[in-house]
Amino acid sequence: MFDKMKKIAVEAVNATNPVNLIYGTVTKAKPIEIEVHSKLKLTEEFLDIAEHLTRHERIVSIEHQESANRELGDKTEMDFLDTDDKAAPTTSYKHSYLKLIFEDGLKKGDKVILVRMQGGHKYIVFDRYRDGENIWSYPQKQ
Repeated sequence: MFDKMKKIAVEAVNATNPVNLIYGTVTKAKPIEIEVHSKLKLTEEFLDIAEHLTRHERIVSIEHQESANRELGDKTEMDFLDTDDKAAPTTSYKHSYLKLIFEDGLKKGDKVILVRMQGGHKYIVFDRYRDGENIWSYPQKQ
């Protein structure tokens, strides 16, 4: 009896068409077009796009400490001030409340993760992604 009730509950949830994650590729930047598969191309009227994937501004602080080691995931690099003055003293500074403007948005060829909203008529472009073997390459291999 319990198993039958559980099966009915699972079928009821599946019937409501809950949120799904799907992959797509940007085929056109402006106006935006994302191909999910050969028979499904999504255009801007079906898409909401996360702000970090658009042209936007952020207020940031920047800190520099000469010779500090920075862990980058696949390697460690030393923080340094790139200057032609070889006799420059060790430097340290902090800039607070700077406006950082992110100019680039989604581009043709970007691989994206989409969230299909319940009902399947609206999608949120959640983030870009890379294939596992390309996570440490820059620029991204196509």
